[in-house]
Amino acid sequence: MKPKAIWLLLISLSLLGLLPGTAGAYSYGNANTEALAESFKVVAAKLAAEPPDWKSAQAAYEERRAEIKLHFGAGVVTELTSAFEAQDRDRVIADMLATLVLNIERRFKYAQDSFADYNQAKLLLAKSRATYETLKPYLTGKLAETQIGELDADYEKALGALGNPGLFGAGKKEPDQALFERTLAEIDGALSPLFPPQGAMIGSVPEDEGAAEATPAASSPAGTAGGSPSSQGGQDKTNPVVTIAVLGGVAVVAGLAVWATRRRRSR
Repeated sequence: MKPKAIWLLLISLSLLGLLPGTAGAYSYGNANTEALAESFKVVAAKLAAEPPDWKSAQAAYEERRAEIKLHFGAGVVTELTSAFEAQDRDRVIADMLATLVLNIERRFKYAQDSFADYNQAKLLLAKSRATYETLKPYLTGKLAETQIGELDADYEKALGALGNPGLFGAGKKEPDQALFERTLAEIDGALSPLFPPQGAMIGSVPEDEGAAEATPAASSPAGTAGGSPSSQGGQDKTNPVVTIAVLGGVAVVAGLAVWATRRRRSR
């Protein structure tokens, strides 16, 4: 196959979303969303109403309750439930912000454990960033704008540290695990003191602690916030139908490239 035909194939694969690259940095599955963060947005919006809609806010929390207990422990659920029962708006928001930080830390842990698997680590980093973006509005007044900008830059730095396996050698970039881990530690070090755990949350032990990591961001029975993949299934696993369709697309593109090359030779 001539170089021109090879480039045609690479461009086509890129259009199919198969060529790794920074342009699709957070494009894997539902990488741009995190169910726990989405539930927090609902809670915050309902409690911002006047008067606060406690029924709807608590319903949004209850959807994540089993998941929160699994990933962060009974103590976190005890504190959150108590805050809702007391209908203390500030306490609920503070508790949920602290839980979002715990979720970022959990994603970081599994991203480091999965560092050798580019796609998994990238997805986990994206999930943590989706949580961070939800937390971001609450950083105002706690951090200067320049510090918030540095956190944004740190996420980009961590993404770059994952490297890039490339495709057929194109776009390959070597990973830097030390930089990756150092950058995640810097992000966590900046966020965790701002939203510390409260009450029974302190010292809470996750139920899934020590469980084997099998898949990066699978869904729990309560939703898709993700967690210890050994306790979850499905959402981020490969869809056989999609896989077959993609492989079929690749075969068609490759066939067209070969046909075009042969046609040029016959002229």
